[in-house]
Amino acid sequence: MGPGGPEEETRAMPAPPPGKLPKDYDRLPVPQPQATSVRKRDPKLLAVIDPLKCFGRGCEYCIAVCPVPDCITLVPDPHANAPTLHVCSVNYDTCIGCMACEKWCPDDYDAIRMLPFAQVIKDREAYETQTFSVDIPYE
Repeated sequence: MGPGGPEEETRAMPAPPPGKLPKDYDRLPVPQPQATSVRKRDPKLLAVIDPLKCFGRGCEYCIAVCPVPDCITLVPDPHANAPTLHVCSVNYDTCIGCMACEKWCPDDYDAIRMLPFAQVIKDREAYETQTFSVDIPYE
């Protein structure tokens, strides 16, 4: 069957190959005391995840290293025809701009960028996972 057929919906996404993990993966921090979900002030930068580059379920390094509970969560991939495929999404109301997620996103995916808070909030809908429509600058 062609794209969008039943076999595509049930296809499991493979985990990242061991040689493609971040070089410090073996030092991935163990769960740390969690920050509160209420930030004290607006951060200078917010994490923005490009859903077209995010691997989602099976990777989840950004979720593991984020110190804020439920700041990064898995949501259905808005660009996939399969409801079982998920990508990571940032809650812009709780992100503290710590950059941990950007550091740990595997180089092959390079899905996370830290962008100025004012820029993201000004055009928030364009940066939200479900309505993502911006070109993120990649070096």
